[in-house]
Amino acid sequence: MKRESSNARGGDDDGTADSPDGSIVDSILDGERKTVFENKQLVDSNTIVDHNRIYGRDEQLAAEARAFRDTLDGERPPDLLLYGPSGTGKSLTVKAVAEKVAERATQNDIDFDFVAVNFKTMESHSLDRAVWKLGHQTAKKAGVAWDIPRKGVSTDAKYVRLYEIVDRHFDALVFILDEIDALTGRVGEDEPAYSRLLYSLSRVMAEQHVDTLVSTVVITNHPKFRENLDSRTDSSYNPTGIHFSDYDANELIEILNRRRDAFKEGALEAGVIELVAAYGAKNEGDARRAIDLLRDAGEIANRNGETVVTEQHVHAANDSVVKNRVLEMVGGMTLQKKLSLYAAAVVADVNDGAAPSPAVYALYREICQRTDRDVYTQETVNSHINKAGTYGVLESERTSGGFKSGVHLTFTFTEPVEAVLETLEEDDTFDELDVSTARTIARQSLRDS
Repeated sequence: MKRESSNARGGDDDGTADSPDGSIVDSILDGERKTVFENKQLVDSNTIVDHNRIYGRDEQLAAEARAFRDTLDGERPPDLLLYGPSGTGKSLTVKAVAEKVAERATQNDIDFDFVAVNFKTMESHSLDRAVWKLGHQTAKKAGVAWDIPRKGVSTDAKYVRLYEIVDRHFDALVFILDEIDALTGRVGEDEPAYSRLLYSLSRVMAEQHVDTLVSTVVITNHPKFRENLDSRTDSSYNPTGIHFSDYDANELIEILNRRRDAFKEGALEAGVIELVAAYGAKNEGDARRAIDLLRDAGEIANRNGETVVTEQHVHAANDSVVKNRVLEMVGGMTLQKKLSLYAAAVVADVNDGAAPSPAVYALYREICQRTDRDVYTQETVNSHINKAGTYGVLESERTSGGFKSGVHLTFTFTEPVEAVLETLEEDDTFDELDVSTARTIARQSLRDS
């Protein structure tokens, strides 16, 4: 077969173009790098910044510092429970304080460190995988090998190896357990996996597994997770609670201003910080999203070859972020889950953002009947919708509708309802549905429920 000519492919066999300027890849890699950033890490929400850069959390920082101060006196720090909405500084503050304590501990010849695990990001939410992950991260901090395979070794054996590492390498160690309510375990178990994990960690010193001063910091958006603790765990796990409230727009402006030096001087157009903060305030005061949005706006400016981040870059970044978040959530859903979520979104769209489950189920049932699809039970539909909550798309709470209506779930979207509907309607499944008719049915269902 005749080989494709280099002109047709736009380059020679070695991948370079015929033009003296070289290929597009060479021009990017070898050319002068143009960027709006001076230190991009400062607008990475995963970066642990110095506590002096943290704004609006003096009370929480002080409480965490007082707790960790015990380590420097050779005492076990109390367990902490940090609770509040997403992006309000829970992980950021405790890691910043822990790093500062680690510096002081080193000066005092104390082997102190912290191990942080986010359970929501794990591919499995079982106790066994959680213990493996804790062991892996602890071994990494200790500078030793974690020689335990993920499978083929019992959970007890994983605990034993974890405690061996803790005992040999640390005088004091804090386990930071982020998004702990995601650690649900297997269906049908007597208690959630996080309950059993907390029991083991809270008893590790009392049962003489280690001489190390071990404590836990639990981070959650939902403090009611404690209602599902086993009675033994509830008795032995007694944390000090620290609440984190939403940031308002003015606080977000100050937070972003404290990271302004992530950009080159003059690289931020006037009004950009305020616009990013306004978007963040709409997202329930989520500072993490605001920081990520500011970085994404800078990335768009870079891709366009521009030297100043403008409000147009911020708008474009926000549109992209919202669409990507919703696409990620909806993409892998089954048809029934999509239909359930669609019904909830339509009801919320005509009811100021709130979707009572009786009205949602009435609309879902009507949609299924009109499109000749199986109708599932209300319990199943509620479960399908709650799955979206694990992606941060919506929240649910039990609400009383009075004597006649009884108690039911009410779903509230944390992502723009319009974006959820638009993303769902891109699926061919919804070609046969008329959203205006669905809205009419939703309004009638709300009146009837």
